Amino acid sequence: MRIQNQSHAIVLNTAVNLLREHYPGLTSEQLHATLSHSEIQGSVQKKLTRRECAELLGVSVNSVNRYIKNGKLKAVNISPRLVRIDPESVRELLNNGVPEDEIIVPQCHGKEAAR
Repeated sequence: MRIQNQSHAIVLNTAVNLLREHYPGLTSEQLHATLSHSEIQGSVQKKLTRRECAELLGVSVNSVNRYIKNGKLKAVNISPRLVRIDPESVRELLNNGVPEDEIIVPQCHGKEAAR
């Protein structure tokens, strides 16, 4: 078994320790092999709607539209209003995050802003 980096090994070992209660003979190699196999089988997935994508990412639909426009998410325009997003690009965005300089922080428009 070859694990890419130390943090993956830590997560894998933690998962094995949590699952051992239910699967006493489970090893990190078995869990890694099972997860790798499920990734291969799960490679054919349905495309996501903008709303589904927003829920997964924990952002607004407007943010999803912005990520599509900036190339952070790969989308297919089925019609002008019907867009489907590649789940692999969502996974990449979740794993890599959004660069700090691209995060939009809303400005306060209430009483706080007048101060």
